[in-house]
Amino acid sequence: MTERDDTLDTWRDRFLHGEEPPPGCLDEAVLSSWRRLRGHAPGLAERPSPTERVPAALRTNRLLGSIAPTATLILGSIRLILGRDHPVAIVLADTDLTIHSVAGDRPFVERLDAVGVGEGRRAVEDAVGTNAVDLCLRERRPMVTSGWQHFCAGLADAAIAAAPLFGLNTALRGVIALVSDASVGTDTLNGLALLCAESISAQMSAVETSGNLDRLLVEQRAIVDSISDGLLVVDEDGRVRHMNAPAGRILTLNPARSIGRTFAELLDFEPIIAPIFRTGTGYYDRELIIDSGRRHLHLIDTAIPIKDAHGKVQSVVNTFREFNRAKRIAQQIAGSPARYTFDDIIGTSDSLRQAVGDARKAALGTANVLLNGPSGTGKEVFAQAIHAHGDRRDAPFIAINCAALPRELIESELFGYVAGSFTGAQKGGRPGKFEMASGGTIFLDEITEMPLDLQAKLLRVLQEREVTRIGATRPIPVDVRVIAASNRNLKDAIARREFRDDLYYRLHVVSITIPALKDRKSDIPMLATHFLRKYAATAGKPVFTISDAALRAMAGYDWPGNVRELENTLERLVVLSDGTEIQRFDPPGDARERAPAPADAPALKTLRAHERDVIAATLIHADHNVTRAAEILGIARPTLYSKIRDYGIVLQRAGVAKPS
Repeated sequence: MTERDDTLDTWRDRFLHGEEPPPGCLDEAVLSSWRRLRGHAPGLAERPSPTERVPAALRTNRLLGSIAPTATLILGSIRLILGRDHPVAIVLADTDLTIHSVAGDRPFVERLDAVGVGEGRRAVEDAVGTNAVDLCLRERRPMVTSGWQHFCAGLADAAIAAAPLFGLNTALRGVIALVSDASVGTDTLNGLALLCAESISAQMSAVETSGNLDRLLVEQRAIVDSISDGLLVVDEDGRVRHMNAPAGRILTLNPARSIGRTFAELLDFEPIIAPIFRTGTGYYDRELIIDSGRRHLHLIDTAIPIKDAHGKVQSVVNTFREFNRAKRIAQQIAGSPARYTFDDIIGTSDSLRQAVGDARKAALGTANVLLNGPSGTGKEVFAQAIHAHGDRRDAPFIAINCAALPRELIESELFGYVAGSFTGAQKGGRPGKFEMASGGTIFLDEITEMPLDLQAKLLRVLQEREVTRIGATRPIPVDVRVIAASNRNLKDAIARREFRDDLYYRLHVVSITIPALKDRKSDIPMLATHFLRKYAATAGKPVFTISDAALRAMAGYDWPGNVRELENTLERLVVLSDGTEIQRFDPPGDARERAPAPADAPALKTLRAHERDVIAATLIHADHNVTRAAEILGIARPTLYSKIRDYGIVLQRAGVAKPS
């Protein structure tokens, strides 16, 4: 033992009794360790208390395992440098100080294990005393401890030089330590440890880089194979470089057997991505219909060119999905949600209960339903409730108002079109509402306003369960439940040859009549209470009540606009009211208009009466051509039709009277 060791031994004993070593006697990091360990004396000062050994199966640091053989090879060179007179061991520990491996002379390795520096143990200072392995990880820098610096007598005859191991991005991965006897020069041991750390760290970075690349490749393959879209990567020779499982399923090919083969060998149709290698221009979400000898495919296709630094296309990444799947996604977005259920239909009158009972029974089947009733009675509420109560509740509900669509757009809106069908058509074509509603329900409101030629096409759709887009020749199967509605008498329309009788019978499988509000006035108090609460909450006002006088006045009014008019009236009363009770209700102007005027009252007309006269006169001037009359009045044709029905104006064509 050297003179300095004798001094440290002496100072250790004095330190245990509360004295501090003189400045410069110990490295500051070593002195800090001694101070932390003072409370463990005198037991730890005399003998170590090794930690329990961590089983090999639980030591999961694969990175240290991968470089352990290299450390063993380095050991031979270190033996030559230090000479055979000095025992030596190489220790690899991870970042929680668990020793992954100890390589060296067997007797020396066994001695180290006995004092707590063994494979599977933790080289923490609480267990083995002050040591360079622990300090290296604490300080994140090379450390050397020798002789009595170790505080614990078990390591007093050893020297340890430790250096941190850094991987990619200078991430601390562990520590490598050289252990020999205390007679070895610490500068020599420290230099060798630094060389070992540099060599091992470089190898660790290489292993991590390789592992990251391998992992990235595996992850990318897993991602590609897990997506539900088909994916192909094709090179400039037309050879398949990659094909995921969905692509194989859609194209009825074996992905593993397809790699390296050309399209010509695999498919019986010409791929549309071939021109991309020449033009360098890809495309997104193109609708693709393939009818070949072995395949009938309807896809949404995207192709992206991959170019080199000179702009030459090296490969094409082609993704595609089945049209029906894409359509289901679009349906979830575009389909109008069925917000109403039968619980939203308010009233207890016999006529309403009869209609609701019939609708509940109809909802459980798949037959087409025809809803009859005046405007404003809630036909769409019934339609949504039927949809929501049936097996198609999770599928789309799409509502179409036939009177609101321009004549020239009805066919394309309902049945769709292919690219180039007409001027203004979308570049890739567009599916119609029937395709979008497939699997669910389509609600055709004001069905009597559909032109006769389109009624014939609608009849075919209902009979054949397929649609043919404008400009296409191939029909597309659809599975749609149709709910139609009309506020006119369809039999009268058939008699006037304005509605096809065969379409009527196709729609008239289940017919439900929704009563007008004037025929269920007993429901007015319940409806009024519901709407008052609804619009009081919307307006941020206290809950309103309604006086008996106001209810009697409401019951005495015929409500030509039905529930819709009642709802709008109550909303207006809530907005304009200053109190919390609706005390009176004055019938609208048209009700007062029908009341007899006092004898001395001037012959004045209401605004509604003036509007009715103007519309009637304009229709006569236009020979009852609604389109011309709408142009003269400067309003839309559906709006004019609505006003004609509202005012009860009779249309006359070719000597035939047409009630609105």
